[in-house]
Amino acid sequence: MDGAAGREAGLGVGAVAQRLGVAPSTLRTWDRRYGIGPSGRSPGGHRRYTPADMARLEAMQRQILSGAPPGEAARFALGVPAGAPP
Repeated sequence: MDGAAGREAGLGVGAVAQRLGVAPSTLRTWDRRYGIGPSGRSPGGHRRYTPADMARLEAMQRQILSGAPPGEAARFALGVPAGAPP
């Protein structure tokens, strides 16, 4: 996949982890445990995060930083509409 196609497909785990300030393994765990993962995958099977996925992850992270347990934070974040303000 070339650079332009990669950007169109969304961000990879490493880029998302860096933006959120969490480990890539944390994102994979959130995906497996709580279903708060990417909307799609690359042709090679790698997770690709869209802007809507990022909004959900940011909502989850805000809840966790406010003291919510991860499961509760994920339930909240999964109910956040795409494009909702922070």
